[in-house]
Amino acid sequence: MLPEAVGGSQPEIYFSENYVTLDFETDTSHGDYGHPIHPENGIVLASWKEGPDGPLVSHFGGEFNQEKLLNTIEAADFTICHNAKYELGWLRRCGLDLSNILIYDTKIAEYVLLGNLAAGCNTTGLPPRSTSLEQCCQRRGWKSKDPVIDIMMSQGLNPVDMPRPWLQGRCEDDVKKTHRLFQDQRSLLVDTERLGVLFTRCLLTPVLADMEFQGMYLDAERVEEVYEENRKRLAELDREMDIIAHGINWKAPTQVAEFLYAPIPDGLGFDECRGRDGSPLRTPTGRKKSDKDTIATLKGATKEQKYFLEVRRDIGKVNAALSKSLEFFQGVCTEFGNLFFAVFNQTVTATHRLSSSGHRTYFQLFDATKTVQFQNMARVFKRLFRSRTDGWMMMEVDGSQLEFRVAADLGGPDPQALEDIYNPNFDAHVQSASIMNGIDYDEFLTEYRAGNKQFKNLRTAAKIDTFKPLYGGESGTKKQKKWYKAFKERYKGIADTQDEWVLSVLSKKRLITPWGMRYYWPRVKRGHNGYVNVKRAVSNYPVQALATAEIIPVAITCLWHRLRGRDDVRMVNTVHDSIVLEVHPDAIDYVRQESIKAFGEDVYEYLDKIYDYEFKVPLGCGVTVGTHWSEGKEESYNIWPNGKVEKVE
Repeated sequence: MLPEAVGGSQPEIYFSENYVTLDFETDTSHGDYGHPIHPENGIVLASWKEGPDGPLVSHFGGEFNQEKLLNTIEAADFTICHNAKYELGWLRRCGLDLSNILIYDTKIAEYVLLGNLAAGCNTTGLPPRSTSLEQCCQRRGWKSKDPVIDIMMSQGLNPVDMPRPWLQGRCEDDVKKTHRLFQDQRSLLVDTERLGVLFTRCLLTPVLADMEFQGMYLDAERVEEVYEENRKRLAELDREMDIIAHGINWKAPTQVAEFLYAPIPDGLGFDECRGRDGSPLRTPTGRKKSDKDTIATLKGATKEQKYFLEVRRDIGKVNAALSKSLEFFQGVCTEFGNLFFAVFNQTVTATHRLSSSGHRTYFQLFDATKTVQFQNMARVFKRLFRSRTDGWMMMEVDGSQLEFRVAADLGGPDPQALEDIYNPNFDAHVQSASIMNGIDYDEFLTEYRAGNKQFKNLRTAAKIDTFKPLYGGESGTKKQKKWYKAFKERYKGIADTQDEWVLSVLSKKRLITPWGMRYYWPRVKRGHNGYVNVKRAVSNYPVQALATAEIIPVAITCLWHRLRGRDDVRMVNTVHDSIVLEVHPDAIDYVRQESIKAFGEDVYEYLDKIYDYEFKVPLGCGVTVGTHWSEGKEESYNIWPNGKVEKVE
């Protein structure tokens, strides 16, 4: 059964008149737009309005002087804000229990109404559409904000130093606009049957607000070890490149061009990149091109050329590891007690899955400001994270094969996909590798399981292509195309469903998913050769969205509520299809069982209750426990719609 906080209400609660519309103005002493995670920031002013007709109330005061506001919120059915996660962070600092609050976020509502249009589309040249309160109002032809306060804020003036009457006027005006926007959006969401989608996003918001206060903890010894390894490796590669390039000045284009194109032994003898007419691509002044982008397109033909490109790629990888991650990690361990924080973004991606961004942090160690995300972190760096409490373990819970299972369900369900999911001996990567290399599946599987290195390497190489056709992948080598064709033939239900989506978009320029989400492609085109310019996106979005914008948020929210009040577990991160927790050893079995419920029965029940969508394919849940993130043996479970749970051996 769903946790009461999740299953105890329906999206229709947004028609109650017992609500509060809220906006804060904050002290931005630390910067970072007054984010509540920084102790130096504080509340300056709260303005709110009760129900549709209540008076505007404004109160200047800090986080320990907001009793009236907190009492009003606790008595309401829900609270309306624009970018509510920000307000929730401040309400958490005020002492409010976030597990007892439901929000309606007008920023997220606008994002839902815009579908993928908020993110824009590089393929078709469609610019993104802002979900800021100002832009939401302008799209509706409403009055703009007072430009004076906007100018002050854009110039970095702290609201503490602004005239109080002006600041109060601005805050109260935002409350009025947010309330008016709520009323307009609610009608549109109901008319287009997307109120449930918004409800799901808003249930997740308090969970994310809480996780942003937890942060992630680094193992200082491991960070130092990996940092030094990469620093030494970079020095070795730089020395090797000096030998290869005869110590040329890489900032001198003429020297670089001479080195690249001169015949061996004076240079490397690369052929210049050429245009469609066959003529060399040159600079405006006629010089041979030697910039980074040009070098990245060069193809190695000789042993010397290939080695140069290999060393250059390795330098780029190590440089990126140091500058984009390891220097930040070392700075955190040296100056901030191993703990750092990030922000989850709910209104950025085209598919509507979450993204993250780091807080920009100044490090004396490097005399520079750096940042890093919680998500999109290289797998090799996950092992650098441990629990902040000695003796506790790191647990990662993920939706096993989630996007494939979602595609299988959307495809009918697809009978062959169902059979493969049921079959504990089926290996999807062996399947793709065997077809691409013309080897019988059973023979390949036997050799792979026997530890044959050649077959292990072939399987590893095939991983990148195994599920590409699931996301509209069609082009590639002869081997890849052979697999893509076989995939569509094997999973005909999935392929036929995706083709139907493409035809629908060609006809209507939009796609309505079975759970109500809408995506728009106003610039869809079919070429004379039958190629549809947005086919990959159309094939991808519904699969990725149901998996990581609906199912995972439901699982996260349910697990968070199942674990609330316990002092032996912390939920610290979510990455696409997984949740990361710090857990006391004595609580591991309990958290594992609650995770299986959240990723299984809670998801089935929620989809049926909120979306009237019956998910028929078994869901998967993987649980990994170790001293560090991503370390340890994974235990996998299949969870059937009837409640049956089976451990996958």
